[in-house]
Amino acid sequence: MVRFLTCTLLLLLVGHLHAVDLTGRLRMLYPGESPAAVQQRQYLGKQLENLFVRLNHYDRVNRRSRRKQIERIEQRCRRELLLHYDPSAELTDAFRDGRYNDATAALLYGLALEKYNIPYEGRVDHWESYLIVDPQGKRPVRLYAPAVRPRTTAAERSYRREYLALVRSTLDEDLTTLSPTAADRLYQQYYYAPDQRLNFRELSAYAQFRRAQRAFAGRDYPATLAYLTEARVLDERPAFRLYQRAVALQQASLTVPNEEAVVKELFVQWREDPGSQYLPARLLRYFDAQQQLLLTRGEAEGALDLLNRYCTRAPAHTPDWCAELGMLQSLRLLAYYQARGENVQALHLAESLLNAHPEDTRLQGYVAELTLVNLRQTYPDAQELVDQAKLAARRYPFLLKHDRYADIVLRQTALRVRDLFAAENETAGLLELAHFREQLTEIPNGYDRTLWTLTAFVAASNYYFAEEDYAPARAYIEEALRYDPANDFLLHQQDLLARY
Repeated sequence: MVRFLTCTLLLLLVGHLHAVDLTGRLRMLYPGESPAAVQQRQYLGKQLENLFVRLNHYDRVNRRSRRKQIERIEQRCRRELLLHYDPSAELTDAFRDGRYNDATAALLYGLALEKYNIPYEGRVDHWESYLIVDPQGKRPVRLYAPAVRPRTTAAERSYRREYLALVRSTLDEDLTTLSPTAADRLYQQYYYAPDQRLNFRELSAYAQFRRAQRAFAGRDYPATLAYLTEARVLDERPAFRLYQRAVALQQASLTVPNEEAVVKELFVQWREDPGSQYLPARLLRYFDAQQQLLLTRGEAEGALDLLNRYCTRAPAHTPDWCAELGMLQSLRLLAYYQARGENVQALHLAESLLNAHPEDTRLQGYVAELTLVNLRQTYPDAQELVDQAKLAARRYPFLLKHDRYADIVLRQTALRVRDLFAAENETAGLLELAHFREQLTEIPNGYDRTLWTLTAFVAASNYYFAEEDYAPARAYIEEALRYDPANDFLLHQQDLLARY
């Protein structure tokens, strides 16, 4: 039981904060390594690749203007995938039988737009999400789910009133004296502001939040908490904490009054039968449910006290069981600290766990993630950030294999290459580019690896193109394509330079 919970929590905690490749996007949508999650990712990845083939072959999206690209992507998605509105649909349902909702439609559009390097921003307006495509262009386009219909001011007001009723009952605040303007501000504080920009990661969190809302309405509180946990790995919003608090209140109201008597009796039975396998497993489930309730209320000290009371009441000679409870609580606390933005506390706890289990690669990944996130928040200067990351890697060599470490180092070198060529310092630019090549060999990963590869080699190519020295201009694009052979921009540059 505890091994399953441990694996599940670690897989959630090590969730990456940035990803630009399709694999990273799929892991945001279907996290974890369970057979179901892996199957969903594989299925969705294959279906998306097939969609991109049709967009290229039949719609010739890769050869059209941006305006036409957006039109053709929307038309094909509406014609083939967004057929039947279903509030409970998942993204894969669009490919299976054409079912969708506004959240999954926005994600589908976003994946297709990213394939063609078309910028967009997400929005949530009351009960609907949509995209603003090419937001900095002359004529931004709004992409809505096909089922979206005009709505009235009265309907919007009713939605806000119902949501504020949940806020009032959950936070126990008196909202009756608020003016309409103040009430709307409070609504946006605990929900989504209609003008707030959302990226793909935040849209993925919103999709999980929508699923949590439906589960909460159906009184499926374990599912609600599971969806909210996944949402908070991707994004952190008062709306998510509000629903977690609402679940805690509902569960507390459903708690059997004599639960403590049940726990006490289980401990008595276990001391009488210390070899039982059933009793410690059942007590572990009681412990975890109680500590989650305490953490949802923000009572971390209460959770620590709960651990002490359970271990004190256990039969003699059961240190392994107490150790299991301690590990489970540590993982819950890691999620708790991270959700509250208390990354330093989370890092200290993760390091303590790693000291006890130095060979645990999952804990190494979590320490690496927290260390590098903390460095990025602490050192805004790019070169100082690189120096500090390299210093941290001396203490934790496994940082060298982490995608975020790769991005810190590759980014700085790629930008230096770009700036040197932009300043027409060819000699220094070539030396820095040689250094960048070495890093690409030494660091074979990185969330944004393709972006920094493009930045460095395109900067060199543009310099020689401006000098009308076309052979090296072509050669640097060819070299970049060896690292990223499917990049549409590089392929386009290759076609253009072939004319010179």
